[in-house]
Amino acid sequence: MNRLSLLIAWRYLRGTAYDNNVSTMVRICFLSILIGSFALALVNAVKNGYEQAIYKKMQGIHAQIIMRAHGKQLNIDAINDLLKKQFPQVAAISGTANQYALVQSNGNTHVIMLRGIDPVQEARVSTIAAKIIQPKDLPTDLSDIALAKEDTHITLQASIKKNRILIGESLAKDLGVTYGDTIQIMYSEDNQPNSRKITMESVDVVIGGMFKTGIDEFDYGVTFCSLDFLQNLFPENGITQINMLLTPDAQENETIKALRNTFKIEVFSWQDLYPALLSALKLEKYALILILLLITMVASMNIIALLFMQITQKRPDIAILYAMGMQPGQIVTIFMLMGMNIAAIACVCGIFLAWIASLLLERYPFIELPDVYYVSHLPAKMDWSLACTVFAIIMFLNFVATWYTARRTKKINIADVLRYEG
Repeated sequence: MNRLSLLIAWRYLRGTAYDNNVSTMVRICFLSILIGSFALALVNAVKNGYEQAIYKKMQGIHAQIIMRAHGKQLNIDAINDLLKKQFPQVAAISGTANQYALVQSNGNTHVIMLRGIDPVQEARVSTIAAKIIQPKDLPTDLSDIALAKEDTHITLQASIKKNRILIGESLAKDLGVTYGDTIQIMYSEDNQPNSRKITMESVDVVIGGMFKTGIDEFDYGVTFCSLDFLQNLFPENGITQINMLLTPDAQENETIKALRNTFKIEVFSWQDLYPALLSALKLEKYALILILLLITMVASMNIIALLFMQITQKRPDIAILYAMGMQPGQIVTIFMLMGMNIAAIACVCGIFLAWIASLLLERYPFIELPDVYYVSHLPAKMDWSLACTVFAIIMFLNFVATWYTARRTKKINIADVLRYEG
């Protein structure tokens, strides 16, 4: 009987082509569900692509996990040995030291955070080396053949060797300098006695490279140098922060908790640095999905109108099927299958069109975004688990709509229909 219900439902759908009113209603139902599923799937693809782009950018300039001692020096060798024994999920680490200073050039002065790094280790835990825009060509004066195998390490190491520093493109524009120019760094030693006057020392440095992350606070406020250069300026300053990269299969939250319990110092993820941004992304995602679900629900209401028209037209057929012994549940199934077939085909077509649109947006980024969004173009990345979720939600809404309407067939008086309409 299930096959019979499906056969009758398919016959009824094919028969709608001969009735202009019903066929028009079928097209309206199909298009409304297609547009709703397309919009819902595409918005999910855009939000997913935007989140991935933001996460990639933020995690690129910040390490995946950060261990910080708030001014106290860390013994990176001892920590590294312990990490190798107890935390095999830690793939790489890099020690850094931070100090505030002033940079001056052409009469312009800016406060910066001078960050000392090990260029080889830093390139393994962050993508700052890939953000270098000048020099575009690799230097040719390096003789380390082993290091030459990794281009980003070469560029980063050459940019901050000796008295060279790496600055953001935005800061360079404000200072009116470019690659190869000389600027002054003014700094104050930590061991000065308490007094109303602060003595500033100055040192000339060469701009060994310029980077661009697209994040103003980073491009304006952070300048990279080598650890040796920073320790020459601040002899009492050691490594105060350790950046870590985990293996792909590692559990980030569990690793952070374990590191905190082991070392008894502050350990956090890069996501903890931008709580407002992540909260805004979640709020926008849920709000847009809710609005589009309401639109899709309205589109599903067209199915109710279509089935009411079909049930009204097929009253004699329904009465005959009852008289021939077909069960009420099987007749309900006929009309439910009609509505579900329309919804399923329209939903699949909508998701397929959304996938094509996301591919076009990903391959041809023609929709530009302002700098406030951290990305230059509108990204889109179709996640098939989200697409399946969209399909399931839309089919559930249409199932409820068709079930509610198809139950009306149980209220048909067989005797009256056969007597007056048969």
